[in-house]
Amino acid sequence: AKTFLLLCLTLLLIWTGACLIALVSANDVGFDHFLWLAWTYVADPGAHADAQGTWMRIVSLVISIGGMLIFALVIGIISEEICGWVDDLKKGSSRCIESHHTVLLGWTDKSIAIIQELTLANLSEGGGVIVVLSTHDKQSMEETLYSALQTTEHPLQLHGTKVVFRSGNTLEEHQLHKVSILTSRAIIALSPDGVDPDEADSRMVRQVLSIQQILQFSSSEANTPHVVVELQDIDNKELIEWVAPGLAEVVVAHDIIGRLMIQCAREPSLAFLLEQLLGFEGSEFYIEKWEELVGLKFGEITCRFDDSIPVGIKSSAQQGKIVLNPSNDHVIEKEDAILCLAEDNDSYCVNDGHYYNAARKTQKIDALELHKLNTVFRTIFQEEKLLFCGWRRDMYDMIMQLEEYVKDGSELWLFNTVAPQDRRELLSDGGRKDKLLLRKLTLCHVVGNPLVRRDLKTLQAVDEQGQLTGKRAKLDDFDSVLILSDETNRVEMQSCDSQSLVSLLMIQDIQRQLHTTKMQKNGKSTDITIKPLCNPISEILDSRTRGLLRVANCKGYIMSNQLVSSMLAQVAEDRDMNAVLSELLSANGSESNIKDISCFLSNDELLVAHSFWDICIRGRLRRETVVGYKPKDVTLAESQETIW
Repeated sequence: AKTFLLLCLTLLLIWTGACLIALVSANDVGFDHFLWLAWTYVADPGAHADAQGTWMRIVSLVISIGGMLIFALVIGIISEEICGWVDDLKKGSSRCIESHHTVLLGWTDKSIAIIQELTLANLSEGGGVIVVLSTHDKQSMEETLYSALQTTEHPLQLHGTKVVFRSGNTLEEHQLHKVSILTSRAIIALSPDGVDPDEADSRMVRQVLSIQQILQFSSSEANTPHVVVELQDIDNKELIEWVAPGLAEVVVAHDIIGRLMIQCAREPSLAFLLEQLLGFEGSEFYIEKWEELVGLKFGEITCRFDDSIPVGIKSSAQQGKIVLNPSNDHVIEKEDAILCLAEDNDSYCVNDGHYYNAARKTQKIDALELHKLNTVFRTIFQEEKLLFCGWRRDMYDMIMQLEEYVKDGSELWLFNTVAPQDRRELLSDGGRKDKLLLRKLTLCHVVGNPLVRRDLKTLQAVDEQGQLTGKRAKLDDFDSVLILSDETNRVEMQSCDSQSLVSLLMIQDIQRQLHTTKMQKNGKSTDITIKPLCNPISEILDSRTRGLLRVANCKGYIMSNQLVSSMLAQVAEDRDMNAVLSELLSANGSESNIKDISCFLSNDELLVAHSFWDICIRGRLRRETVVGYKPKDVTLAESQETIW
């Protein structure tokens, strides 16, 4: 409108000027000459200097002044447009022209960790492009990224990857076009922070529908990006699969964290190992077809890869299902792909198999004898006594997961500030979950504050009405202690970590005092066995807290947000990883364990040097896949040499 109005004013000035020149001019020429002369006065303020006669000079001066005003308006409009373009760039409102990039929808506490994992994934390709779309201000997101790059403790490293920010509503179609999702290779949709879980999941359902609406115009199915969606409640997972079947891989953050916490509480060293498996730093999983291995049995390919460990197959006979740790007799078919753990997708290849053939001839132990080794190893768990400090919204799911791991007669003590009368309602999620029926576990409720030392010294169980039952326990009585990021008080991430850190330090200190007292009192007695202390495990949300934990010499922690971010990035790179990692974190199917090397070698064999491949072959005799080892006196949670 401004441009059109300016054009009309210019034409009017030229026409009026031409008419005035025709009235005062003594020259008998055509009107087109006067139009041209008026235009020269408008376009060039100095042109009126050659005018002859008083009235001609006055008219030319007036036209020139009008021309100067016109061009001043032109400059103003151009400046305004340029400023608007610059503001759009600052606010992230302009369209991003990229292809084969990763789109990150939403900006949460996990975003920086996801960016770090994606940059590591793109490292072998020289870097990539990550486009972030969020309702947050573009400048604030850039400042957060810059702060992560400049931090001294575990700084973010982009490794050649370019990060582009755009501001907008991730639920609106035209905003999604702004980040070119049609030409992207993967889309990660993050659940919003600070929102009720059910509301957050309902937004993610709409997010998936918005993406599906755009992707239906994709040129081909092969070029369609795969979608990874983060949910808060596992009960809503089926809803995503119903509204958009086959489109999105769903990652339920709370469910994953709960599984991780349970596994790591029972085997503290698993926290470090799972962090290595889930992240792109070090070794990760790759799926590839190998024609050289077609027709062989899975047990025969144990040593067929240099610098890689085969851990499963993607079975063509089962419609592409991922099978972890298949039987040794499983025959690899032509369309089967091998799931391997390797440093990079181009860092391993197939060898001629000479080592396996030679090793099998020298093996002097069969599978039956191997199973007799180290029968006291902790994979055969006895009754356990576990303590959960704090409360999580998915406590019901965590208890049910734990029920699948423990033996009959185990006890779970719940120590938090939630009143006993309210716990049944919270566990049932307002009646939306089934009644908690436990066969192996016995629940003991304790009311207290994990931040108060006197509450931690002696735990006294109460019934559902809050009355003391007479049952007591001390912190050194437990086989596992788990400190949860307490959700009863909605506080920011750093405050939550501070509370977890204080609880961890106090629990460790009380444990040491109790253990020292027992040693002084009963240490010389041969009739009394003093139970070794367990390592408390604390959930930590902010990766920046890691440095404080090291200063305080705390080794028992799980970076929950970091691990979920790593899994989201893994699934974004290869959607089959969702099935792989979900099984590893579940009580069903294959799972990760740390075992003593004596599980694979007899006492006489321990005196002789063995290669890692020798141990891998022994593992296959037990239908176990050995994927790594911890040398003696090297910190994971320090102990003698172990296999995992």
